[in-house]
Amino acid sequence: GPRRRRRATAPPPALTDLDTTALVVERSPFCDDVDPAAVTAALGTSDDGEAEAAPYSSGDAVDLGSGEGQLVHELGCRWSDGAEEPTRAAAWVFVPPVPPAEAEQYVAATPTDGCNALEGPAFGAPTLALACALPGATEVSFRGLFGDAWLTCTLTAPTATTPAEELVERAGAWCAAVAVAAS
Repeated sequence: GPRRRRRATAPPPALTDLDTTALVVERSPFCDDVDPAAVTAALGTSDDGEAEAAPYSSGDAVDLGSGEGQLVHELGCRWSDGAEEPTRAAAWVFVPPVPPAEAEQYVAATPTDGCNALEGPAFGAPTLALACALPGATEVSFRGLFGDAWLTCTLTAPTATTPAEELVERAGAWCAAVAVAAS
């Protein structure tokens, strides 16, 4: 059906307070529905609206970290605080429907070198949560199947300025806000 614009009046729930296994995510653009306060909290910035979303769509060429554009089959967006050593938040949903068996393969095939699996609340079912060491930064990601939609969200911050425990907590709140916006 048509997308409804939602304006959150209360802060989004923490991931631990959200039953993500009951959410059904739409395989459609959701960036405009993400609460700006959730972006601010995720990035650790003080000003709502400071970070601009950089949305992309299926069929776009997106630099996924290799330095060159790759054709994507997903809908997503990225935010950054713009610092020299940036804190970055991102989220994307695959456009093709994902059956549960395929989602289990995604969980099994996700590279985990330099990563620790996180215990904690589900992010869809099946689900995978990781904290990964990157050069100078830590990335926390939550991935999971919501209905037939595979949703991933990440929060990356400089290791020097953001303790891992704090990043995991902020990422949980970020991913809860993303799941609510996309559902």
